[in-house]
Amino acid sequence: MVLGYTIPMEPQSVRLHIQMGPHMHRHLVVEANRTGLSVAELIRRAVEEVYATQRRPRLQGWQASLGFWRRPDAAVTGRRPGIRLSD
Repeated sequence: MVLGYTIPMEPQSVRLHIQMGPHMHRHLVVEANRTGLSVAELIRRAVEEVYATQRRPRLQGWQASLGFWRRPDAAVTGRRPGIRLSD
């Protein structure tokens, strides 16, 4: 007879190192103590909740944008899908 349990893990987990301010960390530790979950599990759940593409709502409507730049800012260009700068 085997006693115990297994924790299902992703087939290939990625180790991630992040930095945050003490205020954010304090919030996570308080929540971890309150819920009994690890800080890592709280972060995994937050990422899943915010960035899960299958649950991301799609809004009705149109977006139009028009502009002319000789040398567009890289940050602005990077947000536009399909636009690539070439020299």
